[in-house]
Formats: sequence, structure tokens, C-alpha cells
Amino acid sequence: MSWLVSQACPPIQPQPLLEPVAVHVRKNRHKATLVGLGTMGLRHVRVLSGLADRFEVVGGYDVRRDASAPAPALLRLGSEAEAIAACDVLVVASPIPAHAPTVARALAAGRAVLVEKPLCATAAEADVLLGAAAAGRGRFFVGHSERFNPVVRALARLVRAEAVVALDFQRVGPSRPSDCGVLVNLGVHDLDLAAYLGGGGVALRGAVGDDDFADVLLETSGGAVGHLHVDRTAAHRRRSLTLTTAQWTYEGDLLAHRLVRTARDTGARTEVPLPLEEPLVAQARALADALDGSPPREIATGMDGAAAVRLAEDAARMCASEGAAQPVSERRGSPR
Repeated sequence: MSWLVSQACPPIQPQPLLEPVAVHVRKNRHKATLVGLGTMGLRHVRVLSGLADRFEVVGGYDVRRDASAPAPALLRLGSEAEAIAACDVLVVASPIPAHAPTVARALAAGRAVLVEKPLCATAAEADVLLGAAAAGRGRFFVGHSERFNPVVRALARLVRAEAVVALDFQRVGPSRPSDCGVLVNLGVHDLDLAAYLGGGGVALRGAVGDDDFADVLLETSGGAVGHLHVDRTAAHRRRSLTLTTAQWTYEGDLLAHRLVRTARDTGARTEVPLPLEEPLVAQARALADALDGSPPREIATGMDGAAAVRLAEDAARMCASEGAAQPVSERRGSPR
């Protein structure tokens, strides 16, 4: 598509993404280890190794002996217990069913944790982890890295002073099936973004679908209404976000990293300049800042991750209930 800039709607000037921190916090170098050395685990190795002033990557462990060979400089650890003992912060990038027990053991040992999304497979597991964190010395964060997508980072600044009235998320494209279902595995990204950008908690208003696709209607405590469509069987990948305020409509392409703002009264369109930092790098910096004592700003906390899992599980339950009441031929479509 062509990107148009109207004279009636002047170009948007880049803005700093984060508020200045009033209290200067000392930046430390944190010892990090990993559990899970698949695709995401090795991405974290690359990112953390590149931030040598903030992290020292000690080593990594994977229960699969045939797992991808770690980076040449990465020490292969012999057990999860060794990984927990050797670190200040543990990065968990194992399969979803393994998240909860590993995070629980790390929290019990007083370690900080960054766990890949989703936090865990069920809301019950999430509640146990929240309790473990409250009872111990450990802190945990969840890798909802879409918060650090350049489109989302720009939106978070632009709509801060405006009430969001509507949100629409599209997340489709071929991906492997998951025992947790498409909402917990993929839709959880956008359920988190609905709360993050919508200004508060999220309530579900309806859902239809199955383990492969879903349409979800929602509402935020800030008064925005929203829709999420997720489909892992679609032939082509698409990840998009449309956000509407009283004055503007923002259309974001989360894959191409493009954001266009349209004035609702005149239709004038402007392409929004975006930050260039890689999302995982931005997330790692935010993690280091939080570990150093700065208030978490963009990074998802354990409580945020638990809320997203609970929403995904509740939406999946709605889908199952709705599906049981409909003939199979009628099950694809938006909630009534």
C-alpha cells in the first residue's frame, strides 16, 4: 500500500519512549543462565551476550541432549539445578508445560526470572507462581515481547493522554499446533496488549473458535471495546493492530513495523516514525533496569503474565462452550 502524508496533518515528531527516571539507579552486571536452548533460547543468548555491560551469560541447559548446539562461547550446563545455582537471573525458554515447575524452583531459590510467554499453561499454575513470588525473594517477568514491538512502543506514547475507544488485533499464519491451544499459545500476546494499551484490566464479552482459531470480543476497564482474531491455520502471516481514540485511528503492521495515523474528522493520514531498537534487546534492557531497582515500565510483570493466561484460558472455555452448542458447519465466525 502507499503511505500518504497530508499537509493538513503534519508529520509526527519522534518522542522519547520512556519518562526520565528521577532517581539515578546504579546499573549492575547480572549473571544470567538459560533453561531451554531452542530457537527462542538461542535468541536470548545472542541478545544478552550483546549487552555485556548489563549481563554476563554464564551458560545454558536443555533437557534434550539433541537440542540445537549452543553458541560457541556458551557453556552447556548439566542440569536445571546447576543453571539456577549459577545465576542472578534465569531465562526460561523451554516448552510451555515446563515453564511453571522451572520458574517455581528458581523463585524458591531467590532468583529473578524472565520466562517466555505464555507464563505457563494454566491459570492455576499462574496463581501458584504468584504465591511463590510473594512468599520468597524472587521476582519474575514474562517475555511479552510485543510490548517492545516498535509499533506498540510508539502507540504507548501517542495514546497516553487519550482514551482508547476501540482495539482490533489480527494474528494469523501457519504455526505448529500446541497442546495449550491457539489462545494460550498465540492469542495471549494480544490479550496482554489489550490491557497494556487499553488502560486497565480486560473483561471478556464472548468468544468462538477451537484449538486452531478464535474470535474474541472484550472490553477494558478504561471503556474500550476490542476484538481479537487468531488463526494458526491461515496460509499467510499477518499481525496487525488497529487502535481508535476519539480523534485518531492508528493502523499498525507488527510484522513490517509500520504505523499510520488517520484523523477521524478529515481522513488525513500520516506515517508515524518508529524506534529502531530490536524488541528483544529493548526488553532485555528493561529487564536489567527493573533488576537494578527502576520501576518496571514496559516489561510485563508476573502479574501481567498471569492475567493474560487467565484471559486466554477463560476465552478458550467460552469457545468450547459455544462450540458445543453449534453445529460444526457454523463454528467459524465472530461471537454473537
